[in-house]
Amino acid sequence: MAERMFGLETEYALAGLGPDGAPLERAELLEQIMAEARRSLVCLPDAGGGSKSLFLQNGARFYVDIGEHPEIATPECTEPWDVVRYQRAGEQILLDLTAQVQACLLPPGSQVCWFLCNVDYSGNCTSWGCHESYLHRADRGRLADQLIPHLVTRIIYSGAGGFNNLHPGLEFVLSPRAFHLTETISGDSTGARGIFHTKDEPLCGGDYHRLHLLCGESLCSQIALWLKVGATALVVALIEADLAPGRAVRLRDPLHALRTVAADPSCRAPLELADGKQLSAWEIQHHYLEQAEAHLNHPVMPSWAAEVCRQWRRMLDLLRDAPDSVATVLDWAIKRNLYLHAVRQRGLTWESIQQSSLLLGALSAALPGLDLSRPDLASLVDPDDPALEEAAALTPQLRRCGLGWDRLPDFQRLRAELLEMDTRFGQLGPQGIFGQLDRRGLLAHQAPGVENIPEAMVSPPARGRARLRGEAIRRLAGGDPPGRCTWDAVVDAKAGRVLDLSHPFAQHERWTARPEGEQRDRGGIAAQLLRRLFEEGML
Repeated sequence: MAERMFGLETEYALAGLGPDGAPLERAELLEQIMAEARRSLVCLPDAGGGSKSLFLQNGARFYVDIGEHPEIATPECTEPWDVVRYQRAGEQILLDLTAQVQACLLPPGSQVCWFLCNVDYSGNCTSWGCHESYLHRADRGRLADQLIPHLVTRIIYSGAGGFNNLHPGLEFVLSPRAFHLTETISGDSTGARGIFHTKDEPLCGGDYHRLHLLCGESLCSQIALWLKVGATALVVALIEADLAPGRAVRLRDPLHALRTVAADPSCRAPLELADGKQLSAWEIQHHYLEQAEAHLNHPVMPSWAAEVCRQWRRMLDLLRDAPDSVATVLDWAIKRNLYLHAVRQRGLTWESIQQSSLLLGALSAALPGLDLSRPDLASLVDPDDPALEEAAALTPQLRRCGLGWDRLPDFQRLRAELLEMDTRFGQLGPQGIFGQLDRRGLLAHQAPGVENIPEAMVSPPARGRARLRGEAIRRLAGGDPPGRCTWDAVVDAKAGRVLDLSHPFAQHERWTARPEGEQRDRGGIAAQLLRRLFEEGML
């Protein structure tokens, strides 16, 4: 059996309020949190990331990325249970850091909040990323064609749920991130994002490659996160073995199919294949599952493949009766159930919400400059105005649903409440809605075997180079001069040597001495890093 390796990079939304309710300056707050991390965590600075990037004793990386986004990258994991453990461990580390900052550095009454979310409802129409990395040795030319149908259809269990923030009304979707993907294949990660990302930065030696996916979303449900990574890792393994798992289910228009799946809580909408046939997202996922089950004994498959297939099949069985059958299990279905309840409590129906959304969409098209979030919106427009002919044409239909322009303010208030609920759903800590539901025993999202999160906060995974990295960080932290770290090396500045972590599955420490004379011309990742640090006077 083969080992697989993977990890997550998650961007978090951060907000701070002073005791008077005024927003705290975000850059300053981030610097205070990073300063507390440098002070209180066992860590080493990133050799190339300055003061805003740290490698931690559990093998993870905590950093502030471009655009002042705080991120945590899990250590390299070799089984899906560890991905969930280290994701949750990173979130607890963030909460502990901010608790210290609030207690020691901020005025009494200040509040700092972290959010595990995927889109921004403030009007900026932005999206946060939860990127995935999968180590592989596959022919890169085969990956996209075989993997894209899986990535498009896996959102029936891996979608975060929420509202399409590119729509002026309330359009509930299984995956808000899906509407920020504008290309089928792309190398861009911030603009023209693709379902399949072509970035191939291996961060290791040998003939390994790193598949970097940016189409996924941050998740609260353990089983959704566990299955997202586990199932995708098996599909990558099948592609690596040249078993062509996606050959029979290639999509005619992947982007159109993605939006169709994202808008379909039944998971049964027909998708057109390249050969003219039609299959649903559920059927395509079933196809990939059957491919994995048929090759469980193949040398490329990991030891945990059978358990992933068992849980994968169990999830697809549940999804036969979606959405109600997964209303306590998957992020998107938990949210949908929650929001339906909120709508009904206000004496409205989901159909009326959809009609009001159509009205706002028509208004947006007729008057592009109109601020649709204004509470006095209804008084600013005249249905008899020729400029609003498209919107006015909807009036009879709205009245048949018991709605009208006079109900627009009610809809706007409900919209604001639901968007706030969606943001607070993934808030870290006791105020988060998901956490409150979970503590009350109302959810069934746990992945069996995910345990001992506190241990994962301080200890690296048992297998792979992350273990060696974490152990070296623990020994070198606080040294003078301080050590340095990257994904593929740890620098012992005092001894003038580098721990070579270029092999992702390294089991034993291999240190390289400071390059001198002819040694400076030797290749290898560790030698290159040593040479650069030596030339910069850091050794």
